[in-house]
Amino acid sequence: MIRSYWYNPDGTIECHLPPDRFRSALASDQGLLWVDIEGPEDDEIELLLEVFELHPLTVEDCIMPNVRPKLEDFERYLFVIMQGLKRVDGRFRPVELDVCLGKNFLITVRSEPIKSVDDDCARVEKKSPILKRGADFLFYSIADSLIDSYLPILDEVEARVDELETRLLTDSTEHVLRELLSVYNELMLLRRTLAPHREILSRFNRGDLPFIAPGNALYFRDIYDHLLRMSDLVDSCREVTTMSLEAYATIVSNRLNEIMKTLTAFATLALPFLIVTGIYGMNFSEHPVRCLFSVRGCAPVDQQGQVTAPDRAGQPEGPAHL
Repeated sequence: MIRSYWYNPDGTIECHLPPDRFRSALASDQGLLWVDIEGPEDDEIELLLEVFELHPLTVEDCIMPNVRPKLEDFERYLFVIMQGLKRVDGRFRPVELDVCLGKNFLITVRSEPIKSVDDDCARVEKKSPILKRGADFLFYSIADSLIDSYLPILDEVEARVDELETRLLTDSTEHVLRELLSVYNELMLLRRTLAPHREILSRFNRGDLPFIAPGNALYFRDIYDHLLRMSDLVDSCREVTTMSLEAYATIVSNRLNEIMKTLTAFATLALPFLIVTGIYGMNFSEHPVRCLFSVRGCAPVDQQGQVTAPDRAGQPEGPAHL
């Protein structure tokens, strides 16, 4: 799906400009053309190559997913790859946004809906003057909305970290450990995503890139400050999660020590019985204690140490063998 918006030099805005007018729009030095492509097809890819004359490597990056955000400086445009996050099946997944920023045009390419881009499209369709300030300011608006979309995610992760830290002292089970590891993985994903954005916005903040007006470069400093605060929050939550994992290991170790103390006490009480059975059970044919008792009960022992069995009248008849 392709959407296009053309800002005329007289201040009017045309929505859904047909592709056959893109060449004439690009030839104008005073207007601004914004083309938004969602799920690029073959015709739209050909449009990027022939009409906008994008480099084939740029088009390839727009089609294929990339691992991390980046910024590339071409002769006619700046190519920027940014990423948002989207929760799918309980896990965060990066969502890529490719941007080509030229002198009088802006191209945004995405494989799925992105709220920050859709919001700016709705603003332009409502005749917002956002296009009046140039392609660089339009890119700032999209980038600012995309970076701000991380704030609810960070608040959610921070709340989970605080909750797990409190639960760890009363419920140090494997379920809490799995949740801690899950939060730690989410924090690492946030850190890997935010760090490249900080490098990109730092270059925009310096104001030494082409197609960025000096007056609009100050706005990118605001996004850079947001990224710094987000990165600090991610690092803080990661440290708390690491300490929680270490505390879990300490709690489990202490619990194991208590179990070993209990087992040691039982082993100490059973040690005398083990010694007696070990000595007499292996070195004598008959246990001495067993020789003192018969199956019928107690029996007297004569002077030679033999057990005598009593007769029916209660008198001993002679030696008895057990």
